[in-house]
Amino acid sequence: MRSKILTTIAVAICLAAGMTRPLRAQGSALGPDPAEQLAGSQYSPQPPEDLRAELLNLVDAVQELAAFLPADLDSLQQARAQIEEMPAERLNALRAVINPARLQPALKRARTVIGKYSSTRPNMSTNTNITKMTLAPLPAAQGTFPIAIESCATFAGTTSANPDGTVSRLPTDVILAADLVWQTADTVRELAQDVCKQEVVVAGEGGNTSLACTVVDTVWIVAKFVDFDIHFCEDDLTGTLGDTSYLRLAFINDEIGDLQTGVNTITTNVSNVSTQISGQISGVDTHISTVDTHISNEIAALDAHMTALLAALSTQVANVQASVSLANQRLLKSLAVQTQLMKLELTPEGARIIAPSILTCTGSDCPTNLLANCTGPAGACTWNNVGPLP
Repeated sequence: MRSKILTTIAVAICLAAGMTRPLRAQGSALGPDPAEQLAGSQYSPQPPEDLRAELLNLVDAVQELAAFLPADLDSLQQARAQIEEMPAERLNALRAVINPARLQPALKRARTVIGKYSSTRPNMSTNTNITKMTLAPLPAAQGTFPIAIESCATFAGTTSANPDGTVSRLPTDVILAADLVWQTADTVRELAQDVCKQEVVVAGEGGNTSLACTVVDTVWIVAKFVDFDIHFCEDDLTGTLGDTSYLRLAFINDEIGDLQTGVNTITTNVSNVSTQISGQISGVDTHISTVDTHISNEIAALDAHMTALLAALSTQVANVQASVSLANQRLLKSLAVQTQLMKLELTPEGARIIAPSILTCTGSDCPTNLLANCTGPAGACTWNNVGPLP
């Protein structure tokens, strides 16, 4: 595995060395201001140390990105150690082409975005043993709805595809941050090339003058691989979704075909049942017509019978009402007579008088106030206290 990584790094360096890049204009953005340079192309001791800090900052940014995908973290750690131990004169040589004050803002923006995203994924592993998934969307088993399987499942902070079929994309700002880190590493490497070449000429062949180039090349390679893998995984995820969508459409098309066959069968069965029902309905309709005629005749006869019964009942009701009215009148007269008798019993012997209307009344016209003092608000039936005489 180690030899494979080193071989890949060597090939990448050779290819990069043979490519022409329009980075001179971009590199000038990271170059130093002429006013900062002292006599003899030297810089104050503090700016080189600032450059060391920013180179370490670049290494940290690449390492934070490497948490998303597998990367050669061992080489990155070696590069970090080399930067920490790099002599001041080599830093000063790099300082001639790289301004740390201009390097810092870009890395700060990128690391802020990466840190914010990492804080939302607490389960994301930073272990160097993270392995990239090599799964791909395979045809679904018969009767199984296809799901999208992530090739780079580490984006979700796991080492397997999500069981519910969902996928996880890196946010756009994280991808742009990865591009910014890679572009920064690429610019630093490009600018360092001139310094390394100049040192080779000065020191002569065989001189140990390529330490700075080796360090920035290592950071550049890891940053390039990480950025490439991020874009690869995003593109692969897009392709996976497209392939899965196609498989889903094929699955749905097959389901629709099976459904159409079922619908055709149901249509045929419904047609047969409809024919049978039509014949049965015709017979039922004839029977209902016969029953309806019979019921109509029964209703007419019942209506005539009910009419006769109601007429007889009306006559009986009139007779009952007359009888009730007569009984009521007799009851009223009986009550008036009883009241008159009570009054006579409560009236002194020489003062007893019968109300004349008692003798001629028939019921509702009989007197009702013969016991006036007994029925008043403070009524008390006592001797000689029953009410006025007639």
